[in-house]
Amino acid sequence: FTGFPHADISQAGLSVVVATDNDPDLAVKLRDELLDQAWIDRERFVYRLEPLEVSVTRAKQLGDQPSSDGPVLILDHYDNTASGGTMDTTNVLAEVLKQGIDDVAFCGIFDPEAVECLYSSGVGSEVTVPLGGRLPMPALRRQSRPLEVSGRVKCLTDGRFETSIAMGRGLMTDMGKTAVLSVGSVDIMVISRHFEPVDPGCFRSVGIEPTERRFLMLKSRIHYRVGFRDLAREVVECAGLGVCTSDYSEISFENVRRPIYPLDEIKMRN
Repeated sequence: FTGFPHADISQAGLSVVVATDNDPDLAVKLRDELLDQAWIDRERFVYRLEPLEVSVTRAKQLGDQPSSDGPVLILDHYDNTASGGTMDTTNVLAEVLKQGIDDVAFCGIFDPEAVECLYSSGVGSEVTVPLGGRLPMPALRRQSRPLEVSGRVKCLTDGRFETSIAMGRGLMTDMGKTAVLSVGSVDIMVISRHFEPVDPGCFRSVGIEPTERRFLMLKSRIHYRVGFRDLAREVVECAGLGVCTSDYSEISFENVRRPIYPLDEIKMRN
C-alpha cells in the first residue's frame, strides 16, 4: 500500500502486508523483497510536474487536430472534491480562458453565492461575476482567488439528474441549484453542492451534449474514467491549485516523520 501522501500524520508512508500459510520466515523474506523493490522504484511513484500553461497549450494543440474520436479531457485534478478539494479554485479555468480555447464545457465551479446571482439575473442575461476562490485552504502555501468573468446566463436547473454509469446507476445525483454561464465559447457550470463529475449526465442535465464538444474540463482525478474515459480521445492532466495537489512542496507538513522520501533527499548506505 503506497499510503496517502497528503496525510499529515507521523505514520504516513508506504507499507507492506504479507500473508502466508503459517510461514513467518517466508513472510519476512517477501516483505523485505517488496520493500526493497519499492525503494528501487521510488522515483516512479512521484508525479512529474508540468507547468500549467504548458499543459493547457498541449491540450489546445490536441484539440486543434482534426478528429472524430471525441473531446479532449482537461483535468483540473488538484481540486477533486472527492479527495477533499474545495472545487472552487480558478487557476486552470483562468489559463483556459487566457489561451482562448474554443468549444469548452466545464464542470464545474462550486460557488453558491454566484449561483444565486445568476439565478437572480435570469436566463439570457449578460452578467459580470466573480467565480470561486472563496474557500480557504489552510494546509497550502498558496490560495486561490476569485476569477471575475463576463458572460451570458445560458441555463438554470435544480441540479438533479439520474446516474447512468455503472458507478451508481439509477441513483440521483444532486449538484444543488446549478447555472451555466457562457464566457465566450466556454460553458461554465456553477453549482451549489459539492460532487465529483464522473457521469456525462452532469452535462446533459444542463443541455450540453459532451460528445459534441472539442474540450471537456473536469475537476476530477480518478473516477472520471468510469464515465468519460471512453468518450475522450486524449486526457491532459493540469497542475492547478488545490488540496489534492501532487506537488508536495505546496503542503505545509507538520506531523510527518522526517526524513521521508520524496520530501527529503535520502542517501542509503551500501
